Amino acid sequence: MNAEKLISNGAGALISIAALGAAAQLSISLPESVSVAPITGQSLAVLLIAHLLKETWATIAVGIYILIGILGAPVFAGFEGGWEKFSGPSLGYFVGFIAATIVCGLLARKQEERFKFYFLQMFIGSVLILLCGWLGLFRFLDAKTAFVKGVLPFLPGALIKLTIGAILLSVIRRFKGFMKAV
Repeated sequence: MNAEKLISNGAGALISIAALGAAAQLSISLPESVSVAPITGQSLAVLLIAHLLKETWATIAVGIYILIGILGAPVFAGFEGGWEKFSGPSLGYFVGFIAATIVCGLLARKQEERFKFYFLQMFIGSVLILLCGWLGLFRFLDAKTAFVKGVLPFLPGALIKLTIGAILLSVIRRFKGFMKAV
């Protein structure tokens, strides 16, 4: 890898880490009787990062973000951080972020640059995040309650986020094409 590409990817990873921290603060807290975790912008950021940086650099960025949060930096939802926050009910979702960056980053390398493929890629990533989140909740809840509190409340937001993400990627693709023509 040449130095220019390394610097570009490194800068992209740093921007991604900051974007994840900011997206975590775009948060809607639901009552504990409804949900185990807040609805945040993190999954949208993760899926965009996976597409834009591809699997290696996206996984590095998301992994560093999680590590920074584990070490206590207030980068998780509600400006929280630390091992307790990481290892609680949100642990499965954090694992899902890593799984989604790997899978969606690989898909981004192989798929055609079109809205329907962006949407499908983000759908797969969202399913991975929610599946890992659901499985992670088995430490605290039975399977049905984990699904009701750990998946169902997030489905409407996931649909909205993956639609927004696919639109954003389409706009970025068009802008890149426009810049090449100029």
